[in-house]
Amino acid sequence: MLVSCLMVAHQVASKAARDALFLSQFKPSYFPLMVMAGSAVSIAGGLLNSRILQALTPARMVPWTFLLSGILHLAEWSLRHTSRSVMVVAVYIHVVGLGAIVLSSFWSLLNERFDPRSGKKYFGRIAGIGTFGGILGGLAAERFAALLPSSAILVFLGGLHLLCGGVAFLVVRSSRNIAPAEAYRRDHGDSLTTAWPIFQRSRYVQTLAALVVLGSTAAALLDILFKTQAATLIGRGHVLLRFFAIFYTLGQILSFGVQVLVTRKWLEKLGLARGVGSLPAVVAAGGLGALIFPTFSVLVVTRALELILRGSIYRAGYELFYTPLPVQEKRAAKPVIDVVFDRLGDVLGGGVSQIFLALGGMVAIKGILLVAVGLSAVGMFVARRLGKLYVRVLEKGLVNRAIELDVSTGDELMTRSLLLRTLSIKTESVSQPAPAPTQAVVRDMRPLISDPILQRLADLRSGNADLVRRTLGDVGQLDPLLAPQVIVLLAWDDVAPDALKLLRAFVNQVAGQMVDSLLDEKSDFAIKRRIPRALAYSDDRRAVEGLISAFNDPRFEVRFQCARALDVILQKHPEFRPERQTVFAIIEREMSVSRGVWESRRLLDRRQSTDQFLFLDEVLQERAQLSWEHLFSLLALILPREPLKVAFQALHTDDRLLRGLALEYLGSVLPPSLRRVQTIFETTSLPAQATADAKDLAARLLEARTTVSFKLANTSPSPAPQPSD
Repeated sequence: MLVSCLMVAHQVASKAARDALFLSQFKPSYFPLMVMAGSAVSIAGGLLNSRILQALTPARMVPWTFLLSGILHLAEWSLRHTSRSVMVVAVYIHVVGLGAIVLSSFWSLLNERFDPRSGKKYFGRIAGIGTFGGILGGLAAERFAALLPSSAILVFLGGLHLLCGGVAFLVVRSSRNIAPAEAYRRDHGDSLTTAWPIFQRSRYVQTLAALVVLGSTAAALLDILFKTQAATLIGRGHVLLRFFAIFYTLGQILSFGVQVLVTRKWLEKLGLARGVGSLPAVVAAGGLGALIFPTFSVLVVTRALELILRGSIYRAGYELFYTPLPVQEKRAAKPVIDVVFDRLGDVLGGGVSQIFLALGGMVAIKGILLVAVGLSAVGMFVARRLGKLYVRVLEKGLVNRAIELDVSTGDELMTRSLLLRTLSIKTESVSQPAPAPTQAVVRDMRPLISDPILQRLADLRSGNADLVRRTLGDVGQLDPLLAPQVIVLLAWDDVAPDALKLLRAFVNQVAGQMVDSLLDEKSDFAIKRRIPRALAYSDDRRAVEGLISAFNDPRFEVRFQCARALDVILQKHPEFRPERQTVFAIIEREMSVSRGVWESRRLLDRRQSTDQFLFLDEVLQERAQLSWEHLFSLLALILPREPLKVAFQALHTDDRLLRGLALEYLGSVLPPSLRRVQTIFETTSLPAQATADAKDLAARLLEARTTVSFKLANTSPSPAPQPSD
């Protein structure tokens, strides 16, 4: 916050000094040319900065860049008497070029150390304190203009950046307690990544760049029109410097109010896309207003609104768009977008304005405003598109973040437990006793039964577990007369696995009978909770419809098994996917219970370590609450399964960045009625998973082509509660 305060104070004061010094030394018609020249230098610096950030990292670069900038300001001040024109040009290029690089690098440092969720919480505060610093910087610039020669402000600017550099060293040191520096050469050896391949393959990065170019071009057009009109109507020298200082100060005050009262609530409730899209929307509206009422005061208000939103809602939302990107791509692409594409917009704005200013009069004003409005309208569309792409990048970034994390050493069992395996179903054993069928005297009747179907039926009803298992194993074709009895045998723990195996083999033939039994209120609970494990093998849409209807069952274990069965079916038949609103309604009902009930749910059928009918690995299943596993199973019916699975596991780790990324992903895909899921997770202390060996895990993940690993706490799991009848 302190660095942000000092940095933005410098930014506001330097802008006022830059513009006033140049317009006092040169004609206003030269201003667009200077904008383009400064932007060209900034573009070259941005490309160089992309390479430097990868080689040195933002943590190393930011403090030294501040110190360099401070020294340059003092050197420029020393030219005030010998070569004033050179001093003015140097100040302009310095503020335009290096100022953008410093700002971009500072935010690069932050969005590498904060996850998207905590970024929403803290970025607004950091930017808000920066805005407060901008108020102080504007006031200081106005006082310098009133009391001292205009060039004296360069000493003040140099001092601010020297102080920023000193404090930035402390920021880097203290941020190690927030999050460690991320590795960025894991997949590319020691080579550095250029930005161009990233732009070629990433539509998300392309859209970010397009948004920046459109916004900066529209802003440059408004800025040039505003400043040339100010120089014409107000005059030059210290009067112009005071006007710019007051303008920027008032803008920062209003921006600070927006930061405190609006930014965080806007981003959390309405999303990043609408937050960023508010800037082009306001510029388009203001430009139309200036076209209808072509006065200097309307132009001032429009420029002020652009300045206020850019420094508040837009800045906080825009920086958050970078948090899901892999650190390698972020360090390569962000400086190019922040500096090169931003300054490219200045170049385009300067070129367009230069053409219109040559025409002079109202034609120039209306032409510039029309272009600004058109660009802003396109920017609104791009912002909406960026919001949709953000969710996809969150999904990818969630998995990528899990891959990049270092994994502590651990034993072989824990390593295997962390692999995201392809969901399959194996025959499981159950150990809880259930009432056996009534004993029957069948042995004496066997010679009297000639029909083989009736003979098998009698054997299945014999009450002899060994005979029943042999009969189930000998059935080559499940006759409709035998199916009801096989379904009934699901209630008998000793033979239930064999009955399940037979029902799975002929599931499409008897799916209707199993669904009827599942939905029958009179069916035994043991039967109803095991039927979904057989229906999971069905290729019939009726099985899906029956499982969805069974979510009305009052017993949690039945609903839990139905969700798992649907997840298995939809992996094979995504065309059976239910309506989103149907699943969201089911989730609403599941979450309507009290917290005590939510946390105390248990399964009667214990799951074995070899049981693959799971959403989780065998380690996490012992300590994850069943209600949460059930919730994520339901979400997987309509949302991408693998990111959800990683998100669930991420919420059980102690890695703050990964947890924050998971929460941000959930917030982006859940409807407003289910956003309280995030709140519950944020306030719930979940146990961390066990540790794993990094090298062994990486080799296994690459071989299996399913790459997820976690940085895990060195804590032992607490004993799992034992289910009871």
